[in-house]
Amino acid sequence: MREISFEDVLKLKNYILIDVRSPKEYSEELIPGAINIPSLLDDERAEVGTAYVRISKERAKEIGIEKISKRLPLIFKEINELSKKYDKLIFYCARGGMRSTTLEVLFNSLGYKTLKLEGGYKAYRQYILNNIANKNENIKYIVLHGRTGEGKTKILEKLEEKGYSVLNLERLADHKGSFFGGLCEEKKQSQKRFDGEIFNYLVNNKKGYFLVESESKRIGDLYVPEPIYNSILTGTHIFISTSMENRVKIILEDYSKASIPELEECLLKVARYISKERYNRYHSLLIENKLAELSEILMKEYYDPLYDKGIDKHTYDLEINYSNIDEAVDKVIEFLKEKGYENE
Repeated sequence: MREISFEDVLKLKNYILIDVRSPKEYSEELIPGAINIPSLLDDERAEVGTAYVRISKERAKEIGIEKISKRLPLIFKEINELSKKYDKLIFYCARGGMRSTTLEVLFNSLGYKTLKLEGGYKAYRQYILNNIANKNENIKYIVLHGRTGEGKTKILEKLEEKGYSVLNLERLADHKGSFFGGLCEEKKQSQKRFDGEIFNYLVNNKKGYFLVESESKRIGDLYVPEPIYNSILTGTHIFISTSMENRVKIILEDYSKASIPELEECLLKVARYISKERYNRYHSLLIENKLAELSEILMKEYYDPLYDKGIDKHTYDLEINYSNIDEAVDKVIEFLKEKGYENE
């Protein structure tokens, strides 16, 4: 059997991981960089599963082969194109079972340079959980702090564009970290996908550092891996601040696509922690579409007091009060150069 462990995959150069699971499985727990060429579509996989439970294992296999056979012409075209770009084609499914075995054996018999990922996604998942700590061990963290709306994420994005090493946890988590943080996000959160993305950044870090935003242990429904969270706590800390006018502008930009009903649902989460009178006042501003006023009041009366309770738990190596984002970015870059952190 032509199998390869994920540890050995990392030693290869010109390869592609091919996820042959259903589109739903792929979207929920992918290996970063892998592409999806499903052997069975979502409804077909469900049909095979039903047959396995209600009829027999043999009938389930029979149905599976029938469905895969119908998709083979399309699968062949995609595999053939990939073979022109990559030296190794590595198939995987959930556990390295029938789906990946069938396609790896078939395409190898046709002369393609193929391998199967040993243990499939399950083995990959276990590998990254066992190795996040040691991959993170020697990486230094420069941490941006600041109250809600201070533009920390926007600063990180501009630094990333300029070639600095950034670990944007909120982007990877598909959540901005507050009660409103899930709004305007395209993907449903997934802990498995989050862990995999972080591990991918660790493996590909060539500069020995990450710029990162200060985060709590939890981002939406996801948890930051313990080694990463501890590195954030013990990193180099920079405090960012700007005017309330800028903060409101940033908040309105971040949630510009959110509907009033979506905002109302999030505001209900805040209601659990404030008086009925305050909630009614906030709700009235929302219904009247006075979003700028609501944003400012929420920051002043709710988010800032919460943040300020822990503001002194860190010693800040640099404090930046900026008028525009580019000014803040330039000051961070100046600090990074002084400390020897380059973008090349």
